[in-house]
Amino acid sequence: MPKILCRTRSQAIKMYYAVNDFLHTRLRLEISEQKSKVVNLKKNSSEFLGFRFKAHLKKTKKRTLYVARSHMTKNALKNAQIKVKQTIKEIQKHQSVENVWHFNTVIMGIQNYYSAASHITDDLTELNYRLHKALFNRLKELRKEATFQDFPKSLQKRYKGYECKYFKIKEMVLIPIHAQRCKINLNFSQIICNYTTVGRDKIHQNLRAINKQTLTRVMKQFIPSRSIEYNDNRISRFIAQYGKCAVTGVELGLDEWHCHHKTPYHLTKDDSYGNLMILHKSVHLLIHLRDLEKIQVLLNSLKLNEKQLTEVNKLRKQCLNEAI
Repeated sequence: MPKILCRTRSQAIKMYYAVNDFLHTRLRLEISEQKSKVVNLKKNSSEFLGFRFKAHLKKTKKRTLYVARSHMTKNALKNAQIKVKQTIKEIQKHQSVENVWHFNTVIMGIQNYYSAASHITDDLTELNYRLHKALFNRLKELRKEATFQDFPKSLQKRYKGYECKYFKIKEMVLIPIHAQRCKINLNFSQIICNYTTVGRDKIHQNLRAINKQTLTRVMKQFIPSRSIEYNDNRISRFIAQYGKCAVTGVELGLDEWHCHHKTPYHLTKDDSYGNLMILHKSVHLLIHLRDLEKIQVLLNSLKLNEKQLTEVNKLRKQCLNEAI
């Protein structure tokens, strides 16, 4: 059940009984008395989806007002601790790039979800303190000291400004748990809504935009020999392109997609988001081929239009190949 905010206690009580009556008489639903109640946020905190928030008095020169302060709930901290500790045990049991990558993705998932909390840094510092012994005792013989420069470029941008000790296992840097600032939430589209026909259509259109089976394959197909930056940005690129080829616009199947480096990786070692694009495997092959006969065979099967062929030639030149 959502949170309903009112200016006065009397308004809140009226709203509580009105909503309760609507759910009971119209929808035949019963509400939980433990979870549904009227709370004075100036005196007590309220919990919602893992967040705990409360109104705090703030005095300024011109006026006195209340501001909302939010934290992770105690249960959220406890669950995060259990989840991260499990990934630490996995690394201790089997020292692989995949397990280190899994640890990093769990940390980033927690950071991303709770980044809306105003005091998220304090909460994650508390989480880091709780996990300090497990990190030290279980991984002390496996980890090596690292520097900020050992992070891939995308993570350097994300964690810039945090001064702490960095460690790496299997040449992959462990992400610092506490390193997350509060992010101000952007307003969402008012059209998207579960309770109107137009709103539901908008949700369904967004869901239909990407082939879910192919996306699941992309997300699960971790490549150990490549960097975490490449594995993450490849997924982001696939979603940004709605699972379609960047040249032909064709929706890609389970085994039809390839991830292409615009500027060859062997020249720049660049796995950044901007240097990647998702292509149909035949288009990807066409960009790299130099055999004229094989190129002609692919051109006959793909039947590219003038605009698509221009894009292919542009990508070929970036790969230091001649235009077709």
